[in-house]
Amino acid sequence: MNQIAVVLDGLKQKINHGSTFIQRSYNSIGQATFHLPKPVRPETLQAFQAEFEQPLPSEYQTFLELHDGAKLFMLGDEGLVLYSLEEVIEKTIEAKEDGLIDEDYDHYWIIGEVNEGYLLIHTEHAKIEDTPYMYWKYHEGSTEDTDAIGQNFGTFLERSIIAQGDMYWEFNIFDVREDDYYVEEETEHEQAGVPISSEERVRIEIEYPIYRQGEFIVSFYTYENGRPDLWWKFDYDTMKQVHRSLVSTLEEPRFHFTEITVFQKEAPIWQNEDASDEQIAKRVEHPQTQIMRYDGYQAFVNDLPRPLPGWEKA
Repeated sequence: MNQIAVVLDGLKQKINHGSTFIQRSYNSIGQATFHLPKPVRPETLQAFQAEFEQPLPSEYQTFLELHDGAKLFMLGDEGLVLYSLEEVIEKTIEAKEDGLIDEDYDHYWIIGEVNEGYLLIHTEHAKIEDTPYMYWKYHEGSTEDTDAIGQNFGTFLERSIIAQGDMYWEFNIFDVREDDYYVEEETEHEQAGVPISSEERVRIEIEYPIYRQGEFIVSFYTYENGRPDLWWKFDYDTMKQVHRSLVSTLEEPRFHFTEITVFQKEAPIWQNEDASDEQIAKRVEHPQTQIMRYDGYQAFVNDLPRPLPGWEKA
C-alpha cells in the first residue's frame, strides 16, 4: 500500500471511530465533516495532460486515482478543500485569464483551498522527483506573491490531516515576542456545529413488511434514566427511504457521538397471494434478525444498515 493510501486509510479509521470533533488555531472548534468522492475518470486525466502538456506529480495522481478531490475537516465552509481534476483545469485556466496567475509567474496549477487562500502546485518544480512543489497564496493578488509550503503532495496531505486541516507550515512562524495570539470574546457564541448536549445512546428498530410490497416500520428510541423512550415512529416504502430518514435525524449535532444500535427483524407472519389472488398468511419458521452497532454518526453514514438477505432490492 502506497503512502497516500496509508494516510487516507488512517483518516477513514478515525472518521469511522467517530473522532471528528476538532480544534484548530484561534479556538476554531466544532464537529467536522468530510467528503471523499469516487476516483478520477481516466478521460479527465487525459484531458488534463492534453491541456497542460505535462503529467501530474506521481503522488498527486495517486491521490486522484483514489478520490477525485476531497473536503476534509470542514467546519461550515472552512477546512481543507482539494478540487476535482476537472475543477483544477477550469480554475487554472480562469485564473490565467483573470490575471490571478500572473503571466510572468504562470508556472502554477490551482488544486484547492484552505484558510482564505489557494493551494498551488509549482509546475516546474513538479517535473523533478522529490522536489518540493506545494505552494499557497491568498485569494487576492497574483502568483507573484506565494508562500512555499516546502513539501510534495504526499507529505502535505499527511501533515494537513495531523493538523486537522490547519495551515501547519505556519505554526513555527508565530513568535510570542512579536505576535498576538488571541481569541475574540464572541468566539464561544459563534462556534458552528458544537453540540450543546449529546444523547448517550439511541436504539433504532426496523420492522420488515409482512408482504413484499408492504411498508417498513421504523421506531426511533432515545434513552432517559436508562430506559428507552420512543421519540418517533414512521412507515416507509423502501430501505432507501429508511436510510435517508435516519441520516437526516442522526446528522443533528446531539447524535454525533452517540452509541447507535440498529435492530432489524422480519415479520413472524408472511402473507402471499395464491392463484385466485387471495391473501394467504403463513408463519415464518425462523424470522431473520440483525443487530448493528455504531460509534457515532459518521460511522453510521459510512456503513448504513444492510438489508436482510433476500431484501436487497426492497
